[in-house]
Amino acid sequence: MENNLLKKIAAIVAASVFIVGCAGSDTTTISQTQTMEGDAPAEPVAEPEALNYDALFEDLGNTARFDILALANSNQHLTTFVTLTEKAGITDVLKSEGPFTVFIPTNEAFDHLSKKEFDALLEPENRVQLLKVLQAHILPNKVYTSQLKDNQRIKTADHKVINVQVSPDKIVTIGGAKVVKSNVEVSNGVVHIVDDVITTSDAGPAPSDK
Repeated sequence: MENNLLKKIAAIVAASVFIVGCAGSDTTTISQTQTMEGDAPAEPVAEPEALNYDALFEDLGNTARFDILALANSNQHLTTFVTLTEKAGITDVLKSEGPFTVFIPTNEAFDHLSKKEFDALLEPENRVQLLKVLQAHILPNKVYTSQLKDNQRIKTADHKVINVQVSPDKIVTIGGAKVVKSNVEVSNGVVHIVDDVITTSDAGPAPSDK
C-alpha cells in the first residue's frame, strides 16, 4: 500500500526535487492583480483587517495531531487551497503518511490570480494545469525553512524550477511567495503558509559537470 501511495504521489504531484545551484533572474508568473468586475462602489471600501499569521493555528494547540488537509480545513483563511486540492483529486495524497512539505497560500494569496485564471483552474478539462500549480507547493520530503538557502533552485519533475531567496534577516521567499508562517508541524510533514501563489520558471540548460 505504501509503495502504491508513493507511486501515486510521484505520478500526480510530480514533485521529485533537488537543489541545483544559483537561481536565474528570469521567472514566469501565472498570477497578477485580480481585477474586479462590475461598477465601482459609490464609496471607498475599507481595507480588510490584516491577517495575523502568528495566530493562524493558535487555537489548535499541538498541530502535530492533524494531517495537512485537516490543518488546512481548520482555518477559514485556507479554504481556497482545500477546494483546489479537491478539484485536483489529491486530498487522499495529502492525508497519507508522507512526509511532505506543503506551502499553503492563504485565500488572499489566491486573489492575486485574475478571476479568469482562477475560474479556469476549476474546470475539469484543466485538471493537468491545476496539478502543475499545486505541485509547485508540495515537496515529497520534510523541509524546514532553516534548510533553505539564498539562490537555491528547487527543480520539479516537469523540468521547471522554483527560485528561493533568503534575506539577511532570514525571510524566505519561494517562487515569489513570502513565507509568512513557517515550520508548522503536522502528522505527515510540515506546513509553511505563504502570501502568494508559488510560480515556477524554466530550468534552462543543465549545469556542466566540468
